[in-house]
Amino acid sequence: MDLQVPSATLAALLLASARATGFVVLAPPFNNNAIPSAVKGALALALSLVVFPHISGTLPAITAGFLIVTAITEAIIGAALGFLVQVLFTGVQMAGDIIDVTGGFSLQPAYDPMSLSTHGVIGKMHYLLATTLLFTSGGHLLLVRGFVTSYEGLPVGASLPTDQLGSALVTAFTMMFLAALQIAGPMVAVLLLADVALALLSKAAPALNIFAIGFPVKIMVTLALLGLTFPLLPTALDSLMNHAVEAMLAFKSG
Repeated sequence: MDLQVPSATLAALLLASARATGFVVLAPPFNNNAIPSAVKGALALALSLVVFPHISGTLPAITAGFLIVTAITEAIIGAALGFLVQVLFTGVQMAGDIIDVTGGFSLQPAYDPMSLSTHGVIGKMHYLLATTLLFTSGGHLLLVRGFVTSYEGLPVGASLPTDQLGSALVTAFTMMFLAALQIAGPMVAVLLLADVALALLSKAAPALNIFAIGFPVKIMVTLALLGLTFPLLPTALDSLMNHAVEAMLAFKSG
């Protein structure tokens, strides 16, 4: 018995897989190098299996040129959506990086074998905490829902709205910096007061080598009061992910 699959079904599955692959490769938490490539591929295939029945009936005549051009366009759209989520999600890690700089931890960054780069320890810890919170709160399902719903504004074959994408990226970067400052603000204020106290101490006791004790004191203060930033992470992460989903749903093809 021969199994025959309509060409429209295979084309819809291919185009849905292209957008899903671009999204999974760039969107956190799915883009983590700790997730094997086979798992990422399976996730992209699962997303495409959910989407392709809804788009198989909307495709025009299937030609080789149409499939190549549309597949590339779909991959770019998925990557753009994933990059938008990544920019917003990076705001949590940037807050930790700000604390690393002000607390003195950035003087000896640690090598991260997962991302093949160097990061401050607090920035990496904030990133891992944000990833854990995203899974425990169901935020990853919210992102998947936003990706699936993006087909309403950007159906298969639609052109990439570059003007809307530019505006969305500017807003995303603005929110990323704002969220980082809001999360790291209490610690930065405390460390600023510590710098002022050390400066007054150096004036009161000029013989004291302030450079020898300054960094250990700031590191101790950072570790002792690091918990000030943790209660701010869930609220900030929820706001960032909600804005990410709203940004994905706001795209409309011209």
